[in-house]
Amino acid sequence: MRQAIFLSLLLLFSSSIKAQNSFNPLGEWRGTFPLYNGEEIPFNFSVRTDSLGKYVVYFINGPEEYYGGQLIQVKDSLQIWINQFDRLMTIGIKNNKILKGIWRRQTNGEDAYPILVEQNNTARFIWDKQTTPQNIAGKYDVVFTNDSGKQIKAIGLFNQDNNKGGVTFLRPSGDSRYSFGIIQGSEFKFSLFIGYSPLLFTGSIEVDGSIKGIQQGLKSVQLIRAYKNEAASLPNPATLTQLKNNQQPFQFSLPNIAGKKISLDDSMYFNKPVILTIGGTWCPNCADEAKYLSGWYKANKARGIEVITAQFEVKDELGYAQKTMTRFKEKFGIEYQQVFGGISNGESVMKTFPLLKNFTGFPTTIFIRSDRTIQNIHAGFAGPATGSYYQAFIDSFNIHANDLLNQTYAEQIEDWKRARVRALKAEDGWLNLEGLLWLDEGANKFGSGAQNKLVFPSGTMVSNGGELIRKSDSVWLKPANGISFEINGKINKNKTLLFSESNPSAVVNHRNLRFTIIQRGEKIGVRLRNLQSPQLKKFAGIDYFETDSSWRFKANLIKPAFKQNIIIKNALGQENPTELIGKIRFEYNGQFYTLDAISEGDYLLIVMGDATSGQSTYAAGRFLYILKTEAESPNFMIDFNKAYNPPCVFTPYATCPIPPPQNILPFAVTAGEKMYGIH
Repeated sequence: MRQAIFLSLLLLFSSSIKAQNSFNPLGEWRGTFPLYNGEEIPFNFSVRTDSLGKYVVYFINGPEEYYGGQLIQVKDSLQIWINQFDRLMTIGIKNNKILKGIWRRQTNGEDAYPILVEQNNTARFIWDKQTTPQNIAGKYDVVFTNDSGKQIKAIGLFNQDNNKGGVTFLRPSGDSRYSFGIIQGSEFKFSLFIGYSPLLFTGSIEVDGSIKGIQQGLKSVQLIRAYKNEAASLPNPATLTQLKNNQQPFQFSLPNIAGKKISLDDSMYFNKPVILTIGGTWCPNCADEAKYLSGWYKANKARGIEVITAQFEVKDELGYAQKTMTRFKEKFGIEYQQVFGGISNGESVMKTFPLLKNFTGFPTTIFIRSDRTIQNIHAGFAGPATGSYYQAFIDSFNIHANDLLNQTYAEQIEDWKRARVRALKAEDGWLNLEGLLWLDEGANKFGSGAQNKLVFPSGTMVSNGGELIRKSDSVWLKPANGISFEINGKINKNKTLLFSESNPSAVVNHRNLRFTIIQRGEKIGVRLRNLQSPQLKKFAGIDYFETDSSWRFKANLIKPAFKQNIIIKNALGQENPTELIGKIRFEYNGQFYTLDAISEGDYLLIVMGDATSGQSTYAAGRFLYILKTEAESPNFMIDFNKAYNPPCVFTPYATCPIPPPQNILPFAVTAGEKMYGIH
């Protein structure tokens, strides 16, 4: 029956023949989705102009106006591009009062449904029995029953203003958001639509005050049974999702919008707690959570905490996910990383995150300590439509976030040490380096064979892998015949640009080998990694001085009045003029000292030496990394318990800076990492 309705409306829509070049879409609209049983799901939307004069659409659901997207006229039709949900609504323009259209997926036209729309109509339901509405407002215990008999418990939050009202159903997985409609006598009709998954709620109030009703969507029907209960409750969302092992570190490596693999071992997450949300750009509750999280992260990231969202999409395709995640980022102003987890189902989530024993639904929020163990897991999201439940979520969220940050100082240092070891052992760490080979101008043959200009370690590469071609500051990879490489996650057999002045190095994988292109002044080279390096197993850990909070000092960052460079030498004797970001000034034993700081991403880097250098610590000095936001804080503390060995200590294939004379302290800093091995 639904197919017959769809085909007839599609035929009418496609026969719209007169182009309406002067059609004005501004104003209020009413639309409906016809259902198979003769009923319809109504919705309202408003067409306005934005600050650039473009037409935009807002879907109206009672108190909420939800941005849908841009509206454009194409010949004899209006197109509403609902990018957040990968949907397109197309409306044929005719001289009729009721216009016909289609709502479908953008990418391939799947899930197409007919719609009817009318301009200058603000009604929700065309239904007036001229009867006084009964009081339906309040909180209810609710049970939904689907066509297979499965039941789900929920809370129903009914609101009413005379004969108008709505309901929000709060399930363990999240809420149904805002709905709107009317109450006539003992009956009600509510609907909701924000560009995704239209729903219709109909029902009646029984003599005993309970409610019998039906929830209808485009593909599903569920029975509703509700009993008024102001004490109605759901299971604690912190108890619904379980772990297989509470002590095991939580780990993953997933591609972001740019296709780069993101891991908790990455430097930007080093020794920081992380809030991981598991969601999908198609998920309305996930959108509500993203709106909240985006603002929260901007207000709190300077405290040293990070957020990552793992998006599980309707297609198991990275290219599709990159498009949907980009739109999601733009809509909600997201500054934290989004990564692609896979297809949007529970089985996929548990495969991606094997530490999970079960999965309740999207979204789920995981609070991860800096040692990568789990503090708390919150299933679902109670959004703004749930009122006090939304505020309770915010309160709980902030309690857990604050707990992640409020460790004792000794606990923080122990977490920092564990994070340091994880970083060394990570895929982009220093322990798996197995070569640094410099490129000549022109073609550089490479492979494991001795005849090559660049000889790769035996067993990691075929004898003839191809050529790395350097042209000035750019490098191309030309594979040998029959040889393929994985470049930024994609299998490639063709000549490919790996590196240029405007593009960072691609990541190339072959067997257990990974390599990238690096530049040091005028020199360009290949940095080789063996992901199964024996050094990973041989690594015996790091020795430390005993943690001592007296090696933390109140400090301040003194920025130069004008741009100036300092000379930083490296282990090869090369001198590199490097911009001075500022001097870190602190007091020790009644005297003031300063250390020059340079920039490295989001951090200040201090290359320092002291009276322990060459005695109990590495002769060529140690490093201190300090978040730039932290250094600019009025409560900034420099902490020598976090002084650590440079990468040259762990591998011969790194080129490290050495401390400039002004950064060699005249006293012994007996804090941080001690000498490693024979260094």
